[in-house]
Amino acid sequence: MNCDTYNQDLDTTNCNFIKDTVAKIDKIQKEVISDTTGRCIACEASLFTSANNTIPVRFFTCCGNPVVATNGLPLADTMFFRIESVRCNRYVTLRLLNVNGSDLEGTNYTCILDLDCVGSMQCLDPISVEVCTQSTD
Repeated sequence: MNCDTYNQDLDTTNCNFIKDTVAKIDKIQKEVISDTTGRCIACEASLFTSANNTIPVRFFTCCGNPVVATNGLPLADTMFFRIESVRCNRYVTLRLLNVNGSDLEGTNYTCILDLDCVGSMQCLDPISVEVCTQSTD
């Protein structure tokens, strides 16, 4: 897909799988945080439980470029995120995840992404990240 010729109006079906997937991940993560029984919450054959409360994601623009954010540390850009909340079925608040060796860990930094600018996303294996359990919704 050419960035210069991309036309969002071509999506006449009002179906956006990326937005739907982001909303589903947000819902699942919030359910697992509120579930204290340790039962499996997510889809079949998933490792997603209260021990693994985060599905790390990567986003790519319609041009194929990775979405990258700076976490406030020198030379510490990241392209790994935890979905924190979705607003207006379009704007997603993302918690930045740092790479620590072969692991991902949460940070105190967030950014907001306009999903209308996203052309693809990648979901990774579930992990555990310390999160705030009080909702501001």
